[in-house]
Amino acid sequence: MTNELRKIIMNRLSTLSSSYGITEIGYRQVQDDTMFPHIVVDFTSMTPTDMGRVDFLMDIHIWAKDNLVAFNIMDEIRKKFAFWNAPDNFTGQTIYPTFYEMSGGQIEDPDKTLIHLVLRAQGQVYKTTATDSTIIWQ
Repeated sequence: MTNELRKIIMNRLSTLSSSYGITEIGYRQVQDDTMFPHIVVDFTSMTPTDMGRVDFLMDIHIWAKDNLVAFNIMDEIRKKFAFWNAPDNFTGQTIYPTFYEMSGGQIEDPDKTLIHLVLRAQGQVYKTTATDSTIIWQ
């Protein structure tokens, strides 16, 4: 389920406005020589429940050289994920994440020329089996 969720999130992030010049969006890391600004996504917690649901926490890190660019990227990510419910755009996928709370702030980076922001998203994922037009929740 983690890989499916990662693909959905990375796909959603890839639609960010190109006006910010984002050079890379990575999962857990980017190449050492990646230019700025860039984004790194990581799951900090995934907890299965007995109701066929997985609760998760996800961190989205933004690194940039410009304060305005960094905060604009953060605002756009919030718009893309805040209370976003993937079943609204049913495409035959087998998991359906819902994103709830998003909190964020700035982290001091050892490199004083960088702005490092982090957004933490809380969400839930249900796994389903799609058969024709019927969705059977597992």
